[in-house]
Amino acid sequence: MKLSTHLKSLYRSPLRTLLSLLLLAAAAFLFLYNLSEYSVAEGEYREAKAQYEGVLTVEEQPVPDYTDNLRDYFLLSDETNPGNTYGMLDYSDYHQKSLNDDLIEDLAALPHISRVEKRYLTAGVSSANVRLDTDAHYFPYFARAVITATVKYNITEFTTDSRDQLASRSTVVLEDVEVLGGNQAWLEGQELQTVKLHTFKNAYRNQFFTWDGERDYDIRTCKYCVDKHLFEGDADVLQPGRRVLLVLRNNCLEQRVVSAEGYQDVFPSAYRHVFYVGDDSLTDWWPYFTDITGLPENWLETEDFSDLRELIQVTNDDVHTFDVVYCDDMAAQRRAADGFLVCEEGRFLTPEDAGKPVCVVNTDVLDAYGLKVGDSITLDLGNYLSEQYAPLGAVASNRGRQNTAYTTQTFTIVGAWRDLSEGNHPFRERYWCWSNNAIFVPTAFLSACRNAEGHEFKPSEVSFVVGNAEEITAFVEECLPRVEAMGLTYSFSDSGWLLVAKDLMLARSLARTKLLIFAGAALFALLLTVWLFIGRKKREYGILRALGMPVRQADERLFIPFLILGMISTLLGLLLAWAVTARKLAPSYVSASPILILLGGLGFLVLLALMAFIGLLYIRRESILSLTQEKQK
Repeated sequence: MKLSTHLKSLYRSPLRTLLSLLLLAAAAFLFLYNLSEYSVAEGEYREAKAQYEGVLTVEEQPVPDYTDNLRDYFLLSDETNPGNTYGMLDYSDYHQKSLNDDLIEDLAALPHISRVEKRYLTAGVSSANVRLDTDAHYFPYFARAVITATVKYNITEFTTDSRDQLASRSTVVLEDVEVLGGNQAWLEGQELQTVKLHTFKNAYRNQFFTWDGERDYDIRTCKYCVDKHLFEGDADVLQPGRRVLLVLRNNCLEQRVVSAEGYQDVFPSAYRHVFYVGDDSLTDWWPYFTDITGLPENWLETEDFSDLRELIQVTNDDVHTFDVVYCDDMAAQRRAADGFLVCEEGRFLTPEDAGKPVCVVNTDVLDAYGLKVGDSITLDLGNYLSEQYAPLGAVASNRGRQNTAYTTQTFTIVGAWRDLSEGNHPFRERYWCWSNNAIFVPTAFLSACRNAEGHEFKPSEVSFVVGNAEEITAFVEECLPRVEAMGLTYSFSDSGWLLVAKDLMLARSLARTKLLIFAGAALFALLLTVWLFIGRKKREYGILRALGMPVRQADERLFIPFLILGMISTLLGLLLAWAVTARKLAPSYVSASPILILLGGLGFLVLLALMAFIGLLYIRRESILSLTQEKQK
């Protein structure tokens, strides 16, 4: 039967056709739009749930809270450091207590814990870039300088200390300075370099510390030292005209140096980098001062200076060392979960990055070296595992911590992080945070480390993750009391899930309720339209059958015009629903909406056809005589 024949049946009842068209189009629009709205709400809930996780960290006992600068003894307190010669410093006072394997396994077995995230720290040496300055309140572990110079002046003043013991204070002015180890930029544009010394001897042992001309005692630039390499008279090598080797510390910050009255010509006041003597890690390694006057040109290559060559190598590596943090999920650490460590550009590392040569750097690194997300950075990855401690990081500083092998790897920058507490000294959380030199890479790039055997994880290096956000509430109620009963100090962050979950679930519930309501309304509209087009045409169907028309053709005379009307109505409702969706719903979701609305529209049309077919089956059950008399009933 021709299509025009079916269309004529629609023209014969224009009012009924128009009303049916509008009813079906409205039903299709309301159903499809609310279907799309519910899908958006459901998608936002699933997406949000995937972004939130619970992060648990624990420690058996916190490190004593030394807030004053005189307590920065992290490196010196390590029992492997030869600088702790007299055993004056207790390791437990300056380091976190490790978590043993049994404790980690017990916590990992808690209900709702989906995985354990471990972090590792090694050096990453960048030949193209130097390590950034960190925080002026802490000792500059990486800022050693090994120089040779000719002494121009040595001005010594004698004084007494607080215990009336004789002390000498020296201002040494150097010229013809050559840098063997350290950052050459510290010397650029400076005609004279200065070294200020303060030495004295008491009844207990020879002691030495530096003096900055304004404060007699400042651990930031002048560590209190006990060093068997420096005894009374050692500084006598610093005599005018002598060529000397000095191992110094640069304070990393340019200072306004004011000369003493009467010494302006000798020691002019200016802004400059000032070097200090005082480095406990030199114990059993190399003296502060060495007289090299008259030595042959190849003196540094001789056997007597083999330890010095090692010192120079470590010093130069430290200047270019970044703190490479190996992890699979950057968000699964305490400061990130608490909202302090944030991603300002690009993205964090996720488990999906496993094995990919990608990294996340600090925003200061981008600014300092003109980099951006998408650029690359090449690092020589070291083979010595370091303990997380922001002021020290992965620099060697002493000969026990240096790396003996490197693996070169180029990473693509996919994000930039920042610690929001930077303006308020984040290093007060120095056992839990990172310096701005931290570069995060996937754990797969961690090579075999020479000190990996027996490696113990510190509390800041292990996180226990509740991966399913919907289980966070149950974990808080069931498991945190158990953690506390184990005698542990814990920190648990839900990343804000408990604050947003209620709103997200309410939005999803409202969208579901609306969808059910309008689906019911659409179903009623379908039933009404089928009744108008199929149920009200029983007599017409009976007459066609009475005139001898086959059942199939009679069915088509009712079904096909109705299907055409349904297709037009569904198409109109679909286009209107798509237009409103594109205008009102989240732009990020619009790209997926056409498929969703098309499938919904197809389902709407299939349901309409099915209901029409069922209506025809119902009509067929009646006799032709009863159908022809339908109007009289």
